[in-house]
Amino acid sequence: MKKRDFIKTMGAATAFTFLNPLEALTYTSNSDKNHIPKVLVLGGRGFIGPTIVSAFLKSGYHVTLLNRGKTNPHLFKNLPIIICDRELENKQGLKTIDKKHKETYWDIVVDTWQKSPKAVSDFLEEFEGQIGHYHYVSTVSVYDKWDKKFITETEPLNPLPKFPKTIQEDFRYAIRKTFSEVTIREKTNKYTIYRSHGMKDFRTTRPEDPNSEPFWPIRFYRGGEILLPATHNHHIQVTDVKSLVNFIIHCAKNKIYGDYNVAYTPTPFKDYVSSLIHATQMPKKMHWIDGDFLIKNEILPYKIMPLWKPSPAGSYYFNVQKAIEAGLVNRPMVEMTIDQLEGYKSRHPNDDVKFGVVINNKQMKYYSMDKEKEVIKKWLAK
Repeated sequence: MKKRDFIKTMGAATAFTFLNPLEALTYTSNSDKNHIPKVLVLGGRGFIGPTIVSAFLKSGYHVTLLNRGKTNPHLFKNLPIIICDRELENKQGLKTIDKKHKETYWDIVVDTWQKSPKAVSDFLEEFEGQIGHYHYVSTVSVYDKWDKKFITETEPLNPLPKFPKTIQEDFRYAIRKTFSEVTIREKTNKYTIYRSHGMKDFRTTRPEDPNSEPFWPIRFYRGGEILLPATHNHHIQVTDVKSLVNFIIHCAKNKIYGDYNVAYTPTPFKDYVSSLIHATQMPKKMHWIDGDFLIKNEILPYKIMPLWKPSPAGSYYFNVQKAIEAGLVNRPMVEMTIDQLEGYKSRHPNDDVKFGVVINNKQMKYYSMDKEKEVIKKWLAK
């Protein structure tokens, strides 16, 4: 099957969502069909933010941004923006917000915050009674243990110390997200929490850092002879940002509340490879090499080779059935891969990112093509 036909076939099931979002997702209220909901996006110009903002705009919502005005200020210049730094202590940033914004009823608030949980708490206190539906992008890292497959939303979360009294109290990422979820539940019952798992999009979390670029799509894009891990029952699991954002809008439109694991279902690695091939080009040859042999030659799971994580057992096996039953539709993985590649080519038109080498005294992630050739040669000789 040709790549074009493959994409067309795979995308047919979700065409109504992605080809005509305005018609498919436009909000209508039973009480007032003329009411256009007001959406406040906290951030909106970083990694996932622009996708969220664009989707709400296409769906007919009134969107306002709240951020410091420093990240990607060229985006959404035509939208109203509330300049506010939530990282200031004692709500000093929030207190500068004009009274008219605090007295506005925001039908929907979307927050992708990953830093201080105290900042999340402060915002909810300052806008108490003015939020209809609070949406928070969280992470599967909030779960305490990943020692079994198919973890559901009811599994225990990370044990926590005392809630921070200041913005500056620092915690690791998973604890920050867990704290944020806790304070959201304490301050509102009209919330939806989306526990994502390695979000993939046109953009990257750190566009200025080559280490944030997507290894596998780039590797297949470059073609040639490719090394792949031959391991038993190898699955992967990631979150497609566009599918996640469409689910956010779906939950906003239908007032769906609660906690949801949001990702693709666990996907065999070989199926992922098929998506990579269709999104790029057929490699000259694929060498499926025994996992133990790769480890002996310093190509280690996860640390060196991405999307290969044999332990803990639940790493790529989170249960997403609750979200699917609530309306999550994951688009074909090949479309996500194409988006990742287009984003990479826009940031690096010369395809000049070099993995696994030292550049300017900084070690690049993953492994180099020279290392790959070396290991393939050893494997063939063996």
